[in-house]
Amino acid sequence: MVYCTATQVMAIVDTDMTAPEITELIEETDAWMNLKLPTGTMNVFILRMISRTWTAVRVMTKDPNARSLGDYSEDRGAALLKLNAMLDEMIKDSSGGVGMRYSYERLSLG
Repeated sequence: MVYCTATQVMAIVDTDMTAPEITELIEETDAWMNLKLPTGTMNVFILRMISRTWTAVRVMTKDPNARSLGDYSEDRGAALLKLNAMLDEMIKDSSGGVGMRYSYERLSLG
């Protein structure tokens, strides 16, 4: 099961990646979420927000020309820090303490 769509990710990040490429990232991200987060007890809207934000971070990491939409900073690093901070907060608040484990393991997704 995927929690968001490529269109939803492209609504928050401008990228040259294609919808199928983004969909593949969504599938990988959501598979990891199903493995590591208590998705069975989490609200579907929260799961969608986490999936969309995390996939946007991964898109920005893979596409050097990608930029965060709605962000007034031209600095990609600042945009990525903001997205990662939002993601960390969502996971911490919604999953009851797995945020620290997630933050460490997140790097393996690249």
